[in-house]
Amino acid sequence: MRVESICLGRLFTNAYLVETAHGTVLIDPADASPELLHLIGKRKVDWVLNTHGHFDHVGGDWAIQKQGAKVALHEADLPYLDHAHPGHAPVDRFLDEGEEVAGLSVLHTPGHSPGSVVLLADGVLFAGDLLFAGSIGRTDFPGGSPEAMEASLRRILKLDSGLRILPGHGPETTLAREKKTNPYLVDLCG
Repeated sequence: MRVESICLGRLFTNAYLVETAHGTVLIDPADASPELLHLIGKRKVDWVLNTHGHFDHVGGDWAIQKQGAKVALHEADLPYLDHAHPGHAPVDRFLDEGEEVAGLSVLHTPGHSPGSVVLLADGVLFAGDLLFAGSIGRTDFPGGSPEAMEASLRRILKLDSGLRILPGHGPETTLAREKKTNPYLVDLCG
């Protein structure tokens, strides 16, 4: 698996271009900036996968969809997508717990939003806004839930500590590092 990243938009969202043996995936394209289009280049993106439906993660979906990619997110976040981008093109697929898309496994991890998901493949967790280096996603937005966030984080803590964490914002980290240093996880580990 090959992963390239770019930081996009006014909230500095990390977008990831992932090439697997099963296809090319773009995760969380905040906008269809010239920089994103340059990163993609002549490659054909098969799927745009959204870790959640907040505006800062989905802004580039339809530009890439027009180039032939299919767009997917969890159905519970469709209202956020509808609010941020009224009249958007249809979503091609809803992501569900336990399924695989282009070699990436989907885990439903609500808390930041009802339809938040993380994507797992080859020792890498694309964490969206669930987990950051030293922090976690906010739960005070509409649809956020501190209780659901805690349950989702407890679930992630059971995964292999060697996982690379590629978050929706900020620098890369590892699950092992976060278990030792992230105050939100240290409390849950104790």
